[in-house]
Amino acid sequence: MAAKSKTQIIANIDKRIITNGDIKAVDTNTILKDILDCKELNGPSNVSTFSFKSETAIKDDRGATLNYSLRGVRKSFVNITFRIAITETSVNDLVFEHKIPEAIVKDLEEIMNTDLGNEIDFLVKIENKQSPVKKPFVVGSLNFTYTNKTFDIRIDSQEPEPNSHLFNGDQIFTSFAVHCPDKF
Repeated sequence: MAAKSKTQIIANIDKRIITNGDIKAVDTNTILKDILDCKELNGPSNVSTFSFKSETAIKDDRGATLNYSLRGVRKSFVNITFRIAITETSVNDLVFEHKIPEAIVKDLEEIMNTDLGNEIDFLVKIENKQSPVKKPFVVGSLNFTYTNKTFDIRIDSQEPEPNSHLFNGDQIFTSFAVHCPDKF
């Protein structure tokens, strides 16, 4: 049976589903199969996507590690996911030297509003393993900046002393989306 067009499917729906009427399961099944087979609805997409992830953990000078993944739609948005593991105490500035592929830098630049720069700030949950005051987590303000060679990450705890620093064993696992309209 040849695939139906979107117009044919809509006409069939209008014919089979009437106000205050019943529809047979066999008719519902036929309509759903037609939708799945419709080339107009399931054909090739002109949406251009990108995806990149770190193959191994990237280390900063003090041993903190970063694993990351970027996925998005070109010139529209990006979702950035990363996991940071802290291996020292009282460290808040992390610089992960890493040659970021030019294509990814270009994709990020096309999404970010150049007037706003390449810096993003947001709050994160920090899983807290070594805190002097036993709490399962603390909240931190994370500043994320990228260049073509580094991810610079500054984390400022929002907690009073003695929980205001990062501790060996702390971990941040977060994901955020960036969409920057032209007129911001």
